[in-house]
Amino acid sequence: MPELIIMRHAKSDWSSYESDFNRGLNNRGYKNCQIISHELKKLINIPGKFLVSPAKRAQLTFEEIFFSWFKDNQLSDFLEIEDELYGGSSKKIIESMKRNFSGIETCVVIGHNPILNELLHNISSFNKNLIPNNLVTCGCIKINYKNYFYDQNNFIDGSVSEYIYPKKFT
Repeated sequence: MPELIIMRHAKSDWSSYESDFNRGLNNRGYKNCQIISHELKKLINIPGKFLVSPAKRAQLTFEEIFFSWFKDNQLSDFLEIEDELYGGSSKKIIESMKRNFSGIETCVVIGHNPILNELLHNISSFNKNLIPNNLVTCGCIKINYKNYFYDQNNFIDGSVSEYIYPKKFT
């Protein structure tokens, strides 16, 4: 069954004087990535495509969670950096998802709030009660679809099936 994972970046490091865009992860963020990587392996198939924000904390979340899933450093072959995930609109993100995800069984989006919360409501039709008011850092929502022709079905048949987050497993 086609599945889409919407994930917020892990906890960022506010101790440095980096700009918002260039902030990395703090220790908790790295630990939470390990937890989520382990739990996602039980929950989803190996993703065939990733859309990730260009911000450093989102890039690090992507690498920390999924690097061990791929052999021979092939991870970058499945990555698209999507500028719209950093301060863009959900409409443009959906258009990018249609272009990049159609025909692919398992896909992942890694970005930021508040745009992810808005996106979640726009791409799911069923079980919306599982969507939190605020997607926590390193939190993941799994949405199942009847088919993966998103460019044709416009994500209208999405059913939220799972919400996982680090504190659920600690």
